Amino acid sequence: MTIRSHSVVIPEPLYQQIRRQAEGAKISVDAFVQRTMARHLPPSVEDDLPIEVQTELRAMAQLSDTVLWQIAESQMNPDKVALYDLMLERLHAEMLTSEGHTLLAQLREEADLLQLRKAHAYALLKSRGHELPSLEALKNQSHS
Repeated sequence: MTIRSHSVVIPEPLYQQIRRQAEGAKISVDAFVQRTMARHLPPSVEDDLPIEVQTELRAMAQLSDTVLWQIAESQMNPDKVALYDLMLERLHAEMLTSEGHTLLAQLREEADLLQLRKAHAYALLKSRGHELPSLEALKNQSHS
């Protein structure tokens, strides 16, 4: 990993707050600032994702908070969920045709991409200072 140095001018009270926090955590001021910055920056996009997915996720950084919340709270179409469940039942019963296998793979990919978009939207919202819902609230949301 390449390390870069960059000077930043900050007011003395802020520096003292950073120094105290670093001392409390028993780490250097540099380490504390690096950790804090990493925690508050938008999430990076993995290079091993398909290019079109990388492009979409990177573009999400330009979206408004309102749009990000809509993505984060979005749900898969109920008809597609029912079809996915039916295809899974047929797969487990060994009654799935080759067309069914293809459809199941498409539905699974669509569901995976939706979850990736939702997770990225939540990560962006958190990096912008929003409080995210608890796991319990998310579970309740998915059942409504």
